[in-house]
Amino acid sequence: MPRGQNLGTERIDRRDADTGLLVRQITSFPTPSTHLHYETPTFTPDGRRMIFLSMRVPERGAPSDLFTAGSDGRDIVQLSDDTPSGVSSPTLAKDGQWACYMHGGTAYRTHLETLENVELGHVPGASQHAYPRAMCSWDGRWYFGLVRLANERIGLVRWDTGAGEHVVVLEADGINHPRANPGGPEIDCSVKTRRPDGSVESRKVRFHCETLEEMDTDFPTGEFRTAHSCWLGATGDYQGTLQMPHRGVTVMRRGAQEPEMIAFGGPYFWHSGASHDGKWIVADTNWPDEGLWLLNVATRKRERLCFAGASQGHPQSTHTHPNLSHDGAMAVFTSDRTGMPQVYVVYIPQDMRDRLARAD
Repeated sequence: MPRGQNLGTERIDRRDADTGLLVRQITSFPTPSTHLHYETPTFTPDGRRMIFLSMRVPERGAPSDLFTAGSDGRDIVQLSDDTPSGVSSPTLAKDGQWACYMHGGTAYRTHLETLENVELGHVPGASQHAYPRAMCSWDGRWYFGLVRLANERIGLVRWDTGAGEHVVVLEADGINHPRANPGGPEIDCSVKTRRPDGSVESRKVRFHCETLEEMDTDFPTGEFRTAHSCWLGATGDYQGTLQMPHRGVTVMRRGAQEPEMIAFGGPYFWHSGASHDGKWIVADTNWPDEGLWLLNVATRKRERLCFAGASQGHPQSTHTHPNLSHDGAMAVFTSDRTGMPQVYVVYIPQDMRDRLARAD
């Protein structure tokens, strides 16, 4: 399908059997669709629209294209071109008006409303590195995407979204979990290097989005390690879920002596995303699946939102990876409850948020 193709709506509504909340299936075409990730915003800052990946050709090796839709599930529109490689490294621009992404070694940005398309440029000799998310810097100037370089290593490339100039910031045997601080200049990612003996060294790299100089930021870890973590919205702090056998959600404040336990015990929280203001965390659960939960950071209260019904197996597309809208009023997740990964939104009522935010 060409850019601008409008698919109308595919939404299917249901009420969660446990909580009664409205859960809307945004995509229902019988091929895989996924939202971006718990680390990467899916909703625009005003909450009106969202972006997601969808494979619209039912055949082996089919590419995924980038789509936008209203957060109510209406007005599904294709943003990317029908290139054989499909889309990699997608993300929303800071203002939510544009989506940035890669086709092969070429970077683009496309306006969600007008569909104006701008080619930012090409990395010579680079090809597609299929990675389902990326990031833009806190000031909106820089877009960071992943490519496979001519030497077959993975490169993290920084693009100037205005001038189109680029620089390869890092190259390694593997680069995972690139994350931009929504409230500051830090960029971090995990870098993997294969040693001569075949073993792999993994380390976290954190650097300034403009100067590209490495940054040493002090976040407390405490006695428990995190399984998955990301920025606590634009607060400059971190949040994450505890590693087995421990159960909980923790906030790591910059410069603090010890992390804060927002939840300890109870379900095994697995992946967690935060609202832009850092007041809310949404987390999925596993072993066993006890649903998606909303947590208030200040009061540490929590309530179940819904059961996603995802199989949560080895493929990443079977993980819910929940994330929140800027105001915490919507949570987006992926589930293969129908036998095929699809995008869902659960709408969080104001009275639930009031109840969780109220200090006893």
